[in-house]
Amino acid sequence: MMLKQNIDLWLAKLHQYVLKDGNEHVVEAIGVINKCLDEINNDHNKIAISFNGGKDCTVLLHLVYLVTLDKFERGNLNHGDLAPKLMTLLILMPDTFPELEDFIQSSVTRYNLDLKSVNGPNFKEALKNFKNETTVSHIFMGTRSTDLVKPISFFEPTDPGWPEFIRVNPLLNWSYHQIWSFLRDLEVPYCSLYDKGYTSIGTAKNTFVNPKLKDPSGNGYFPAYMLSDPQDERQGRSTY
Repeated sequence: MMLKQNIDLWLAKLHQYVLKDGNEHVVEAIGVINKCLDEINNDHNKIAISFNGGKDCTVLLHLVYLVTLDKFERGNLNHGDLAPKLMTLLILMPDTFPELEDFIQSSVTRYNLDLKSVNGPNFKEALKNFKNETTVSHIFMGTRSTDLVKPISFFEPTDPGWPEFIRVNPLLNWSYHQIWSFLRDLEVPYCSLYDKGYTSIGTAKNTFVNPKLKDPSGNGYFPAYMLSDPQDERQGRSTY
């Protein structure tokens, strides 16, 4: 579990970070998170965070955790109540990198999470299983607009025929470099694969180090945050 002094330090860093010029996207994301919490009357049994250990959902987890905790503590001054655990949804996938599995487990400990690992023959069936096992109505997603073929909103219902949830997308307007600035400036722990040249992580079978990060001197690969063109983010992913 994260020590209280660490929580206080991270909250202070976040409060300072949002005041800097150029960080309006962070203010926007915090506003989306707060709006969601208001809509569900701060009932933490109605929210979950989609978390697979990737860079985007690591930013999402850190933000939702701190905003939720800050909101809870301000609303429960002198009550002495313990902050509720945040539920995280992990859709189990075959051929997951061991480094990613290790990072997910360390994050569960770091943020004191209630991890729900859900199986299913496919993503849709896994969500059905999750729907049947919980009272969750809103799922925070780490989706960015660059991931999409058609525009969506901050609050987006699932498509017809799918289990009914509201997908909450606080990071919708973030860029690749803004993700990395947040992680590095606030010293948020992230999966070690990114420091080895991976920029977009799927399964071990369809993910490779990004060739755009190859060190011309022959000394391996540069870390993900050094990728110059964000359009090359998925250069290390195959289609099979």
